Amino acid sequence: MQTPSPGNAPQKPAGEEIDEDDVIRVKTTLITSPVLVIGRNGKYVPTLRREDFHLYEEGIEQKLAYFAPVDRPITLAIVIDTSRSAVFELRNIQDAAISLISQMRPNDQALIVSFSSEVKLLAEPTSDLNKLRTAVLNATTGGATRVYDAVDFVLNQKLAGIAGRKAIVLLTDGVDTESRDATYQTTLNDAAKSDALIYAIQFSTYAHLAKQAQRVRRAPPEGSGFSRVDYQRADAYLHQLSDLTGAPVYPAVDTSDLDRAVANISEELHNEYSIGYYPTVKGAPGEVRRMEVRVNQPRLTVRARTSYAFDQAGVPVAHATKREAVTPSELAEIGSLPSSRLFAESKLPRDGRWMCKDLKVTSDYAVVKEGFDANCPASTRAHDETNAWFIRRPRPSETLCKGFLMWNGSEVAGAPIPTGYAVVGELSSPACSRSRDPRRPANAWSVRTPGANETVCKRFMIPRGYIVIGEKKTAACPSTSNENNAWLITTKSRP
Repeated sequence: MQTPSPGNAPQKPAGEEIDEDDVIRVKTTLITSPVLVIGRNGKYVPTLRREDFHLYEEGIEQKLAYFAPVDRPITLAIVIDTSRSAVFELRNIQDAAISLISQMRPNDQALIVSFSSEVKLLAEPTSDLNKLRTAVLNATTGGATRVYDAVDFVLNQKLAGIAGRKAIVLLTDGVDTESRDATYQTTLNDAAKSDALIYAIQFSTYAHLAKQAQRVRRAPPEGSGFSRVDYQRADAYLHQLSDLTGAPVYPAVDTSDLDRAVANISEELHNEYSIGYYPTVKGAPGEVRRMEVRVNQPRLTVRARTSYAFDQAGVPVAHATKREAVTPSELAEIGSLPSSRLFAESKLPRDGRWMCKDLKVTSDYAVVKEGFDANCPASTRAHDETNAWFIRRPRPSETLCKGFLMWNGSEVAGAPIPTGYAVVGELSSPACSRSRDPRRPANAWSVRTPGANETVCKRFMIPRGYIVIGEKKTAACPSTSNENNAWLITTKSRP
């Protein structure tokens, strides 16, 4: 998002197109969106022109005021964690940064920032690859970690005055221990208002530090940078930061993950369009508006911003902007401790979002992951390290978190079973908070839209249009007072 200064016409970035008719709209915010276009073969389409794009707000087509094709230069801020927790990863971090630099195009430029106890500018924006590589190799480790201050410095001091396409690549575990000038929330607010993409390459340093902590009998306290909660907060922060700007988080457990992350980021940045428009109607505080980008060529998939919101001052900020997600697997943790993850790119559902744990979840949605969100109150369950749910419309076959909550002094499964779905079993999922009942350790339900004949667990609603024709015993379902713990159901229309 770009906000022209009052009294000054918007400046035209080098090589980018701003409609001259819009220079009079000096008090209106330019709403921008990065756009990726993908063909049926899964490859990016970099050859489209301005006239190929159409942008809609709440279903009404808007006049494009800004367009940057994929060959426009990029300013890339490479931000390197050099704190003591990253000491044993520094060589890999430096290799990743140098690989990103090596894949820059001639007109691109990059700046290098490191952070530990101090936030250091190692290289001003430049296209000189040798200067950039030298700056990266000169980074040294040690000290505490100022992640939030580093993000604040890059967004508000280094990139704010640079026109054109911008991106930040954070190479870090995300744990902050000593920021002085910025906080978790202030940097999220700044990211929401920025037009820079923020990619995170997330190194998992927890396992190494946990081994060190085993030598000490007392668990490290929260805020020390070594506790499990600190790492959960860090993981949630990196995902929220990337979500707000529409970029993925890339967990890097080994060098193959790292190589893949660097290659994907470089390819995306070099195949990304940027378009923008000026809203014709002023927004109300808290209002959310839907956006849609289309192209006038068939059989192409478009990934772009899907909405934006107005803050309490009436200033547009990013909202529901995630265009791609790097999903580890069906049962991997998001918003919790980093673990080995598979890179399977898929579009995040438009209706998917994080929410604080609550019984008020519509039965059209499913709780599929649990995590930590600094904006949510702590869980009332003893030893619960999560306080937020990720909800979305369920797939035909789904693993749902039971969503344990305290209710009237007792622990209950608070997440709903989506309408039209049948419970076919229970299981343990690392994406969900743990059960505190040793007799029933399973913390998730396996559900699906039933077929014509289905075996489903007792104690749950039978989906509309089905009837019970028998019962049986199955190890997949929880036990009941009756030996048979499952129903056999079939469609009513079946003879």
